[in-house]
Amino acid sequence: MKKITLAMLAALALAGCSSGPTLAGSEPDAAAVEETTSSAPQESAEPVVPEAPAVVTVEITCLDDTYSSHSYAFPEEAWPAKYNSCEGEATDGEMTELQRKAVETAYADEGGISSLGTLYGICAQAGPESLSYLDTAGSPEQIAEIKGALVLCPDHPQRKQIDKALGGAAKRNVLEADGKIFGEGVFRVGEEIKPGIYYTTDVEGCYWERTDANGETIDNNFTNAAKRVQVTIRSSDYSFNSENCGQWRPVGT
Repeated sequence: MKKITLAMLAALALAGCSSGPTLAGSEPDAAAVEETTSSAPQESAEPVVPEAPAVVTVEITCLDDTYSSHSYAFPEEAWPAKYNSCEGEATDGEMTELQRKAVETAYADEGGISSLGTLYGICAQAGPESLSYLDTAGSPEQIAEIKGALVLCPDHPQRKQIDKALGGAAKRNVLEADGKIFGEGVFRVGEEIKPGIYYTTDVEGCYWERTDANGETIDNNFTNAAKRVQVTIRSSDYSFNSENCGQWRPVGT
């Protein structure tokens, strides 16, 4: 009986040992591996930062009275020198909202980076003769271009004079379309130009002539030099011709 009892006790002891820790070299418990893996910290991927678009840069070149060139990055840097002639060149890049508005004002949908450079060149000009053509000319396209430049440089030192000149140019365009402003050449009265009293200023060697339907001279005049020349074109005249007289405008404008 004692031998059987001892044998049973030994078997029970061996059974208890088998439930202890896993021996080296044996397979790890699957649940333990899963728990260890899930508790390990996960590495997060670095956020992707998009590259900022390239900024448009502008180089402005102005000529002084001796035709020497000077370069600037901004129009206001050139204003103190009062240049009459400046050109701008813009590099490819992403235009700002202000730059896009300026190009659209000047050229509608036909402008681009090169057009932006042109506007910066206009902005840099602040000389007394830089926009003098607006005193006697200024097409709708030229007016739009200058208005676009002023979007870029609203604080231009000649802003008041420019606004006044733009208003005069716009008025002349209306009169020219109506046949009430014209230059030298031969014009049919009633078709190309309107009858009325016209004048021109600061002339040298000015000749004008009113003719009938047969080409005969009704009246004419030659002026060597004068501050002002005036002529009355009648509705009965067939044509009016002038040479070296500049621009004729209706009296009162």
